[in-house]
Amino acid sequence: MVGTIASGAGLAYLAKPPAGIDLAEIRLDLLLAKGVEPEAILTALAHKELPVLLTLRTREEGGAFNWRSRQRVLFFLAFLPFADVVDLELNNLPRLGRVLRAIRRSKRDLILSSHSLKRKLTPLRLKRLLGRFRKTRAAVYKIVGLARKSRDLRTLAEPLLAFPHLRLAMLASGPLATASRLSLPGLGSRLLYVHLDEPAAPGQPGHDTTLTFAGLRPFFTAKKA
Repeated sequence: MVGTIASGAGLAYLAKPPAGIDLAEIRLDLLLAKGVEPEAILTALAHKELPVLLTLRTREEGGAFNWRSRQRVLFFLAFLPFADVVDLELNNLPRLGRVLRAIRRSKRDLILSSHSLKRKLTPLRLKRLLGRFRKTRAAVYKIVGLARKSRDLRTLAEPLLAFPHLRLAMLASGPLATASRLSLPGLGSRLLYVHLDEPAAPGQPGHDTTLTFAGLRPFFTAKKA
């Protein structure tokens, strides 16, 4: 279970995480967009009591910060020593070679992600996407696709049933976003995202939502910074 932190006040959860949270996601793009100082984030990370997922999302894939040229790479490298897991977008890998090499050298875990927020994923698009994913080794492959109708949600569920050996995290955006977060973990989706302070994405449930997911297991263990 991934607890997302998207505000300055939410940084307090790093030292006192709620029960049941396996991984805290630092949405650095949201924090910077809200004016939270990088030094304050680093100070909170220095006192973390659970593994941290570092995410610097681009606007094209649902982020909130206007990254300048090379700025995003430099932030990745500055915060990497405090992270246990890093999220990189599949489409941005050609521009993040330096970051990927640093992740490999430091033996951090990688979540490779793809976000189709305004266009639904057809079975053919999903097949091609999975083929691209397989070219880069990662701990988890995360796919977000637009779901307006139940058949869109079924399309997102099919890879979980067809490829149970892959570490897939499937989520939906759009009207069925919440439904996807509550149902797909039961079919094998490896990550359940909840917010610790405020939603980082539409439809993201809070950490205090009472849910039981059979077979959900933590994949990441804390590494010393």
